Amino acid sequence: MQRFAAVVRRSLPFSLVRSALLFVAALGLASCGHPATEAECQTIVERIVDLELQAQRVTDPAEISKRRSESLGPVGEGNRSEVLQGCIGRHITDSALACVRRAETAQEITDRCLR
Repeated sequence: MQRFAAVVRRSLPFSLVRSALLFVAALGLASCGHPATEAECQTIVERIVDLELQAQRVTDPAEISKRRSESLGPVGEGNRSEVLQGCIGRHITDSALACVRRAETAQEITDRCLR
C-alpha cells in the first residue's frame, strides 16, 4: 500500500490522492451490494477527479483530460491505474452509485456516498 501511495502522490495533486485512497478504502468496508465493475469504478474516479478540478477552478479541457488519464491509467486491456485495480470487484450498491452521480463535491462522495 505504501508503494501505491507513493506512485499516486507523484502523479496527482494531494487532494486527488486523498480522495482516491478514501474511495478505495470505503469500498473495501462495504458489506452489501454487488462487485464493482470497471465501468462503475471509472465513473466514480472520473466524478471525483472532475469535482476536485472544479473546486480548483481548472477549466482547461486539455488539463482536465490529462488529469483524468493520470487517474485512470492508459487506455487498453490490462492497463489500469492502481486506483481502478483497487476498486474493481469491491462491493458497491446502486444507491451509492446514484449518490456519486448526484454529489456536488469529492468529499461528499467519500464521506457520504461510499460509507
